[in-house]
Amino acid sequence: MGWCNDVNNKKYNKLIKINKKIKHEKMFRKDYKYDYVIPINYNTKNIKIGKGSAIFIHISKNYKKTAGCIALKKKDLLILLKIINRKTKIKIL
Repeated sequence: MGWCNDVNNKKYNKLIKINKKIKHEKMFRKDYKYDYVIPINYNTKNIKIGKGSAIFIHISKNYKKTAGCIALKKKDLLILLKIINRKTKIKIL
């Protein structure tokens, strides 16, 4: 699976089956970071080019900085997954 980051594609900022013709970020990583992922519903409708895509809450060992995502320790992410649902609003400050 991949996350489409091709602004010219109708599947931009969505989960896709990997296709070499579409620019994407691979969701399978050997470094474990995407073993559990919560995609943030950001810039998915009325898309604005340059405003970003693929903003996830994902795993990190030490809460290190990311390139635009939120990274939590695995145990904390698993707790979060238990207490949220599809209607949960996530506000990033």
